Amino acid sequence: MKRSAIRLCLSVLFLALFLYSLTQFSLGQSPRRNSQNKHATLRLDGGPPLFKTWLEQDVVWIISPAEKAAFKTLQNDEQRDQFVEGFWERRDPTPDTYENEFKEEHYRRIAYANGHFGGQDPGWKTDRGRIYILYGLPDHTAIYSATDSRSPAQDGQDYTGLPGETWRYRYLEGVGMDVVIDFVDICTCGDYRMKMPDELRDALVYVPSDGTIDKKPETTNLYLYSPDLYLKEASHPTPRFPELQARLDSAHKVSALPLEVNTDISKATDVTSVVNITISFPGYKAAQPEGESVPPRTLNVVGRAKTLTGHVVELFEEQVTVDQAIPSEPRVQKSVPLFNARYRLEIAAEVAHAEEATTWTGALNVKP
Repeated sequence: MKRSAIRLCLSVLFLALFLYSLTQFSLGQSPRRNSQNKHATLRLDGGPPLFKTWLEQDVVWIISPAEKAAFKTLQNDEQRDQFVEGFWERRDPTPDTYENEFKEEHYRRIAYANGHFGGQDPGWKTDRGRIYILYGLPDHTAIYSATDSRSPAQDGQDYTGLPGETWRYRYLEGVGMDVVIDFVDICTCGDYRMKMPDELRDALVYVPSDGTIDKKPETTNLYLYSPDLYLKEASHPTPRFPELQARLDSAHKVSALPLEVNTDISKATDVTSVVNITISFPGYKAAQPEGESVPPRTLNVVGRAKTLTGHVVELFEEQVTVDQAIPSEPRVQKSVPLFNARYRLEIAAEVAHAEEATTWTGALNVKP
């Protein structure tokens, strides 16, 4: 009897130790598993995965089928970063300058679409937002309330009783002359949808080639999807104001000009914002000898955004004319699209053909 009792106690003890060890093993494994999962999804400032969102939001309406297929073959973020730089460079109308007018206009249109066409979805995601991002403002717009009579829409249906808009473009490249696009608020809740024949819709939303690939989206030539076509190092335009860039690189800072910098940030997509930068020179006046008129002066301005690791992600050069006969203070306004993150914003300005110059540095937290 005693022997059976001892045996039973030992069995219970071993079972308890076994269950305890399993619990500790499970607890010990959980942090590592969570840590691995957290590390596997690279996020920027706690936001969504950067490059995946860039593909699905920032450029979803303008990327060509071959570019999209090539992007999906990339193996690491270094390649993806090169792809993004090359993507914008291929569309830059002035590759010899630091400014990329296409990129700036694209993000300006996204911000405009968000502000004017958003509702249940962000503006860039709507039908009106997509057409605006692709083609800009129409040459003529007709707006209809639910009680207004109107001609049948392009799809042949009469949508009287629903709010609607008709956009007219005199010409759209690749589409044709006198293009009319009807939008109808199908739920009277601000959800405007395109109403047109399928062939016109297909022509409107088709993204043409950028010139480096076959224009037929159905092509099966896998060479066209090779990432090597799209991975290129960033170009290095000749600076207009190299002395100002040298001032930004110098540890010696100057402040001979009054300068103020203000920024306003508006959301474009989940990973990108448009930073509106205003650089003003309050109270600046060129020296004017008594009894003499002073011709207009020119202020040269260089600005750049750098990551906290020192990589320059955006650089711009501007000029502003200072006319003593005009009382308003000189200012430069620039809109720069940036991924949501922390940067250093650096500004240098000088009076052309003079010794007056100033430099300015500040923190920039891009988080709308």
